[in-house]
Amino acid sequence: MYDFLVELISTLFKHGLSLSSAGAIVFLLLKQRKLKKRMKRYFPWMFEDDHEMKAYAGNQLIIMENQNRIMQKLGVECANGSMTKSSNQDQKNLNIFARLSRAVTVQVSQLRRKQMKKIIVIDAGHGDKDPGAIGVTGKKEKDFNLTMALKVERLLQNHPSITVLLTRRTDVFLELKERSDFANKANADAFISIHANSFEPTSAGTETHYTSNDSKPLATMLQRYSLLSTGLKDRGVKKGSLYVTKNTKMPSCLLEPAFLSNSAEELLLYNTNFQDTFSLNISKAICEFFGVAYEIEPTPAPQPIPDKSSPYPIMEVTVNTAEPKTFVGYSIKGSTWIPSRPVCDILGAIVDYNKGIVSVNGTKLETQLVNGVGYVKSRDLEIQTGARVFWDKSNPKRVEIYPKLGA
Repeated sequence: MYDFLVELISTLFKHGLSLSSAGAIVFLLLKQRKLKKRMKRYFPWMFEDDHEMKAYAGNQLIIMENQNRIMQKLGVECANGSMTKSSNQDQKNLNIFARLSRAVTVQVSQLRRKQMKKIIVIDAGHGDKDPGAIGVTGKKEKDFNLTMALKVERLLQNHPSITVLLTRRTDVFLELKERSDFANKANADAFISIHANSFEPTSAGTETHYTSNDSKPLATMLQRYSLLSTGLKDRGVKKGSLYVTKNTKMPSCLLEPAFLSNSAEELLLYNTNFQDTFSLNISKAICEFFGVAYEIEPTPAPQPIPDKSSPYPIMEVTVNTAEPKTFVGYSIKGSTWIPSRPVCDILGAIVDYNKGIVSVNGTKLETQLVNGVGYVKSRDLEIQTGARVFWDKSNPKRVEIYPKLGA
């Protein structure tokens, strides 16, 4: 109160009874604690900056206190929040402290990196309007590439240390720049582009391409595992300037396991057993490159529930979409019969049932009724929907269905 009266008298003495002195008096009143407390109660928004400033000041005091404690342990004298260079030993201690801080920062960074999943981008070459190479019997390279990418993804989809991203998962066209940009934006740890080779009818063998020197270890490993699958001539690891391996910022390779222009190798590339083996070995190579164990068996697909009321052998039918689903099928007179409605719903086909006959996309199909459910032959379903049906040679009771390319 004393300070207030002194400032009030001083203001009146300097300015007299004028408008400026009235403003000064109002200012003095606002500075009083009791009045400020009341105004905070009714106009809290006027004092938000005070809280922020107090919080900031409090944090700075805590930081300074911690710094002082650290420096004191190192034998460095501190005064008024600043360090005094009292001796050469102090400077040495500071240098030691700086080196230790950098070392800890690096170790924490490396630890965080190890704890994170490794990101692998699988690129299925070509697509849509760009079929890639055309095989001796008219098979398109883009179809092989996409099938392999999907198989590798499925094998590693539940791996605890690896995340698989695909540049495309349907029959779409992507520019080369889009593929490399995708991997760069994902901050991927490795990039693999899957292709099939083509040149002369007599051309044969397996080769892997890379551009940068840091990609050679990955290329060498993939080439070794590819040869385990193909059993073909080793054409080696080749350094070149392919766009997708040149413009990606991580270890990058392009695989060409065999030649579509060679009739024998074309037949191999589209053999289901080979595709399964090749995708398995590529998955193992990826794991070895990242220094993690390969999970031999991914999370198993749901097992079909045996239907004891049916006299037919049961087939395990898996429809491979983003979330694979498994259904009960039957083997009847040498053919695989699939439940029409649930499978067609996933494949996006129009299914109708009338007087014991199933129609798919408007075409009536041979129908087998099992406990009131309409089943159709897998081959007929393949023709009507464009789906791709594969039988597992190692397990004759298992059927894999993939949606139509581009669906």
